[in-house]
Amino acid sequence: MTPQEKKRRRKFIQQMTGLGVLGLAAAGGILGGPALKAHEPRLRPPGAVPEDEFIGLCIKCGQCLQVCPYDSIKLEDIDGKAAVGMAYIEPRERGCYLCEAFPCILACPSGALDHEHDSIEYVHMGIAVVHAPEACLAKKGEPVPDSAIDRIYDHTKVLTSAERRTKKITIDESEPEKTQLQKQLLLKLEKHRHETSCTICADMCPYPKPTEAIGMVDAKGGGLLPEIREACNGCGACVELCPTDVIKVIPRKNYADIYGKGAEHA
Repeated sequence: MTPQEKKRRRKFIQQMTGLGVLGLAAAGGILGGPALKAHEPRLRPPGAVPEDEFIGLCIKCGQCLQVCPYDSIKLEDIDGKAAVGMAYIEPRERGCYLCEAFPCILACPSGALDHEHDSIEYVHMGIAVVHAPEACLAKKGEPVPDSAIDRIYDHTKVLTSAERRTKKITIDESEPEKTQLQKQLLLKLEKHRHETSCTICADMCPYPKPTEAIGMVDAKGGGLLPEIREACNGCGACVELCPTDVIKVIPRKNYADIYGKGAEHA
């Protein structure tokens, strides 16, 4: 599809989606209700086109949510802040793990997630920032507590109640791939339980070459701190897994926007 054809297709879907939303508003009596645009920038799934285009193109079908192997994608409800019915990621609850095939992009029928941007070099969701360095366990020299690992079990949807309660899991090859992937994540995370110098954010980064996105460096005054690097694409996995909520993601920004070209920051 040529760029001109893509532009025409997007314009058509924007027009049709706008009509559908107006119809929904009239039927539901919500004219004058929350605007479609998010009150605050939200983290969108991989491949999301620019925000204004995304709002016009997203048809709120939930296909991206249904195919996400990690249950990372949510759809905003009427009282939310991410634009009614639209796809977003809340990284503290579940980050994106940068699936090799990006099924969310492939499943999007409208172009809100751009099919031309379905490989890792095109994925730029946002940029991570170390916003609370004083809370970092690696900086303080404190071990990773049970509660930090247990919290991830609590919001892993594929687990049975017994697995969630006992924190003991095994992987059966007969299980769905989605279940296996989420259990593999937990087993890898378990290696950090009681770790005396926490390196979860760096070790669990799903970027293909994680040291290009994040690494641990010496901190002033002793200990270690995470350093955000140029390849970070804002997937939010580090935000979810951090034991003490040290990192956040700024959506729709890139490394140069926050840190300046060629800089490296903890």
